[in-house]
Amino acid sequence: MALETLIPPEGEPVSLSDVRAYLRIGTQGDDALLSLFIAAAREAFEARTGRALLSRRVRQSFLGALSPGVLIPATSPVTAIHAVRVMLPSGALADAGGGLLNLVGGKFVLNQPISDLSVEYQAGYATSTLVPQVYRLAILEAVADALARRDSDGSTPVAGEKALWDQSFAGVKL
Repeated sequence: MALETLIPPEGEPVSLSDVRAYLRIGTQGDDALLSLFIAAAREAFEARTGRALLSRRVRQSFLGALSPGVLIPATSPVTAIHAVRVMLPSGALADAGGGLLNLVGGKFVLNQPISDLSVEYQAGYATSTLVPQVYRLAILEAVADALARRDSDGSTPVAGEKALWDQSFAGVKL
């Protein structure tokens, strides 16, 4: 199951002003670094949870023989299916036609047996204001942790860094 981002998300789930307010930073001197921390925190959150925080278009491949039933998207929430294609032995993609795959409850429902399927779909929340607050808070906390590590004496071991990241997302329930 391969996942490829075709159109990346625009923006971030939290703004620089959100981060500055959360961290009580009154100046814009660290904005470039804070932007890096925000993007890294979002990417880590998405990798750990399988949730796309902001809308993007992706292509997911389901390889091998597929039986009718539910196919689980690699990222969610899924808001639309754009294209369903069959992968030919030559590697080319051919339109699978209508009715092969439906979106039901955020999952794909395959209606007939097929092999090697490619699905282009939209995943994520349409705007940052629609991202659940608990997810936005997890990003803010991860940015605060990254900033604290930057400002520490540098003695945090690699295992400690992993624990900090795990702790930032520990309260997130999917």
